Amino acid sequence: MRIFGLPPKLRLAPLWPALAALLTAAALLWLLLPRLLERSAAAQLNHTVRLLTDTLGHHLGEPRAELQARIHRLGADSGLRITLMARDGTVLADSAVPPSGVPRMENHAGRPEVRRALSRGEGTAVRRSETTGEVYVYAAGMVTDARGTSFILRVATPLRELDALRRHIASALGVATLAAAFAIVITAFWINRRVFAPLYRLIAGAGDLASGRASRVEIPEERELAALALSLNHLAATAEAQFAAVRNERDHLMAILSSMSEGVLVVDGDGRALLVNPAFRRLFDLAGEVAGRLALEIIRHPQLARVVEDTLRLGESQGGQIELRSPERRTLLLASAALAGGERGAVLVARDTTELTRVADMRRDFVANVSHELKTPLAAIRGYAETLQDGALDEPDTARRFTDRILSQCRRLQALLDDLLTLSRLEGVALPTEREPVDLHAVVQRSVEVL
Repeated sequence: MRIFGLPPKLRLAPLWPALAALLTAAALLWLLLPRLLERSAAAQLNHTVRLLTDTLGHHLGEPRAELQARIHRLGADSGLRITLMARDGTVLADSAVPPSGVPRMENHAGRPEVRRALSRGEGTAVRRSETTGEVYVYAAGMVTDARGTSFILRVATPLRELDALRRHIASALGVATLAAAFAIVITAFWINRRVFAPLYRLIAGAGDLASGRASRVEIPEERELAALALSLNHLAATAEAQFAAVRNERDHLMAILSSMSEGVLVVDGDGRALLVNPAFRRLFDLAGEVAGRLALEIIRHPQLARVVEDTLRLGESQGGQIELRSPERRTLLLASAALAGGERGAVLVARDTTELTRVADMRRDFVANVSHELKTPLAAIRGYAETLQDGALDEPDTARRFTDRILSQCRRLQALLDDLLTLSRLEGVALPTEREPVDLHAVVQRSVEVL
């Protein structure tokens, strides 16, 4: 038995939804969790900007060098990157850039968080810094000094945690995928053993039943499959009984056909032989296989082929008589009929009537001979009677001689009638033959005298 008798897509069908759910959850974690982290970091930075605004608001009037040093200290203490800009985007101080490099920094007016802070009072953004090359979360807000001059205070923190989070997510997804694959394999084996292997055996049993082998299948443990197996076994038992009945009927039919003295030929709708019995082979001296051959190919006799063709074409009984000259002279009577039951085809029966034809010919010849034998004495009696009527009665000697001959012909007629009665009795019941001596000279002499 094969371990996997069914296609993998069918064996793993119950597991596809679980795999799809796992992949969906992984995709959502991969896409949404970093965004949640970014939003959380941005909200925290906004809060930090508000705190620093209150702290730096009183020191914005200090000299630039002191303000730069203060921002450096705040950045070092908080671990954040702090940038102070004028409203036009000019960088005044940056905790990540030494004081000598601040004047060379490009204008930040085009940064998204700066634009939002100028328009809405505060703004956030996540992007890669052009100055340091790292990915930062930025939060910017407006701050005003004691004289009412507005500045932009921006706080940023690198998203190194985001890369670490992505690595952790990737590792977790890898472990989950391996665990899911292992679970899928174990589950697939279990499902195959408990469900698909018995189902495959049921399918194989159904295939055997379809091919004519009424084999029984093992009853699985699963209740639904067990019910199906019981139904298949019941169907197999019924089919086996029907197969046996068909075989018995076929054997009975073949026994009948084999015992028939008449030859039988069965053809399909195309006129090709399906079955011939032994008598048909003997009548036509057939050898070898005849199944699938046309009637004219089996017996090269146009009359027989015509009877078969007319029966198939008209669907009605046909008849005919043919005479065979090989292997011996035979006379056969043909009778055909269409197959019943809606199946297109015909059955031809050939009966050997050679002996009946010979007997009929003998009867015909016998009647002709008897008629001839009866005519001879009658003609003689008539001739003698007409002679006596014409005047021979006046001649006593002639009249006596003619009268004796008339009596002799009457006795001859009586003898013929006795012979006919004897023949009739011989044909009916076998009687013992009575023998007596015959005077051949007297028989010849009487024939000469009569003729």
